[in-house]
Amino acid sequence: MDRKSMGRFNRRGFILGGAATLLPLPALAMQNTGVILVGASWCSFCKQAAPLLKLMSEQGDFPVLVASYDAKPIPPFPDVVPSRSNPMTADIVSFPVTMVYSASQNRVMGRVDGFRNPRWYMRSVANLINQVEAG
Repeated sequence: MDRKSMGRFNRRGFILGGAATLLPLPALAMQNTGVILVGASWCSFCKQAAPLLKLMSEQGDFPVLVASYDAKPIPPFPDVVPSRSNPMTADIVSFPVTMVYSASQNRVMGRVDGFRNPRWYMRSVANLINQVEAG
């Protein structure tokens, strides 16, 4: 592996490994909150957001539903639902969109549009989750 590739690998590993320190998620399991990632398998930003969301969901203990525009998996999520056939996600054509759902209110409480960088994405999603959990 050349030096440039090694640098990219190390940065990615650092970001993923340090995610726990960036996420102000409650330590308790979230009984009320779920996340919906709307994206596409060919979307480079979706491919960056999905592993971060997977890590966050494992640390925060909340479910993630992936709605894929092209009905193909977005790694590391092997299971997806088609986004174009669901009225809640059918009109979304710019990816990724991450929506936070409240089970107690039975509705989407907010969304994060886009992916600027890993830190921005994780903080935006974590802040939205915390708002929903706080009621």
